[in-house]
Amino acid sequence: MNKKIVGVFLVLVTVVQSYAGLVLKQFDKEIVNIVDNVSPGVVTIFTVREVSVPNPFRDLPFGEFFGFPQDRDFKQKVEGLGSGFIVKVDEKKKLVYIMTNNHVIENATNIQVKFKNKKVLDAKVIGKDKLSDIAIIAVPFKKGIEKYAKKHILKFGNSDELKQGNLVIAIGNPLGLDGTVTMGIVSALDRSIEGHPGEGFIQTDAAINPGNSGGPLVNIDGEVIGINTAIIAGAQGLGFAVPSNQAKWVMEHLLKYGKVKRGKIGIIIQPLTPDLAEHFKVEHGVVVAKVIKGGPADKAGVKPGDVIIAVNGHPVEEPNDVQKYVMRTEPGKYVNLTIVRDGKKINIKVKTIPWEEEIDIGSLQDLELKYGLIVRDITPEMRQRYGLPKTPYGVLVIDVKPGSPADEAGLRGGDIILSVNRKPVKTAKQFWQEIQKAKAHGKHSVLLYVQRGYTSIWTTLPIVK
Repeated sequence: MNKKIVGVFLVLVTVVQSYAGLVLKQFDKEIVNIVDNVSPGVVTIFTVREVSVPNPFRDLPFGEFFGFPQDRDFKQKVEGLGSGFIVKVDEKKKLVYIMTNNHVIENATNIQVKFKNKKVLDAKVIGKDKLSDIAIIAVPFKKGIEKYAKKHILKFGNSDELKQGNLVIAIGNPLGLDGTVTMGIVSALDRSIEGHPGEGFIQTDAAINPGNSGGPLVNIDGEVIGINTAIIAGAQGLGFAVPSNQAKWVMEHLLKYGKVKRGKIGIIIQPLTPDLAEHFKVEHGVVVAKVIKGGPADKAGVKPGDVIIAVNGHPVEEPNDVQKYVMRTEPGKYVNLTIVRDGKKINIKVKTIPWEEEIDIGSLQDLELKYGLIVRDITPEMRQRYGLPKTPYGVLVIDVKPGSPADEAGLRGGDIILSVNRKPVKTAKQFWQEIQKAKAHGKHSVLLYVQRGYTSIWTTLPIVK
């Protein structure tokens, strides 16, 4: 009897081992198939940027006397590398659209895309969004790339269905190693990263390195469920990706408007701690700490001390949840807040207004080159050094390139620009923000009020498109 049991047991072990072997082989085959199907849609992105390098003549004794530039940094071209993937082929515009990270192409003066079939084409930026770190670039129909691209558009999956522990595969070009494949799991969901309010990121332990940025994170169905975007310096096994649903929403806005239209309602919120939850007699939600006077929430009747437990029917647990749903509501549309006030549940509809993010001025060097104008913040040392007149604010014109828009506007080195479109400017950054704001509003020029020596003049600076 015992011999029969042992015999049966050995047979079962053999069967299990054989089955396990078949499962592993099938798993191995599936991974290879996923990589074979996805890799042709992944591209390498090469960029060139111009950056400022320290001026070696800045502190040279008698440098000005001998004609060495003292207040101007030198420009140096720096090459960059990233990843991206094919998302759309537009027959009407004859463009192949590629998704990548904003930080991959930000401030680039030249962008090239290399496809897996070895074709290399110049690309242009269609739209970019710093908050989500998503950008869309495009290459024209050349070298038959449209036929190749149509076959290898990557499909988006539903990132809302992701679970902690799901298998994921990252494909990209880390450190210039084309088509590198790494595998891991979803370590966590809805991670907050500083500087990206309302944007919940996927955390993964699939190895991600510089160069992976902009590449796809795919599930076992070969669908893109994330866009690899960040690593934490010094950490191991910590990578982050923009969820696919979030990226798709951003892409739709970039293709339609050239920018992302986000909403806000004028409240300041804070997490619901266990002590606060007990006091307010709620199990989850976010506390309204302040309501901006005259803002949409104030007009709709939201009050400090209200606990938001849902937005548009979606339960919320953290401030990031509220920000996400509100920011994804276009300006002029309504969000429905489910609120607990004095133990009673009420619904309040609030009309959103535009999210006024700080104007992205991009590269100061790019703007300086475009306008032929270099301005700097005025320090007490500069006032003393150049004998500048006392002004309550303003930026100093350091250099004007002959024949440039700034030269046509009549600006000269030594001028102090006091205001742009009658708005006082105190820093070089603020000056360029006002220029870019005017450009965004479709203006053709800006009005400058300039202090020249001990006289003042008005002039207009044309907007460079």
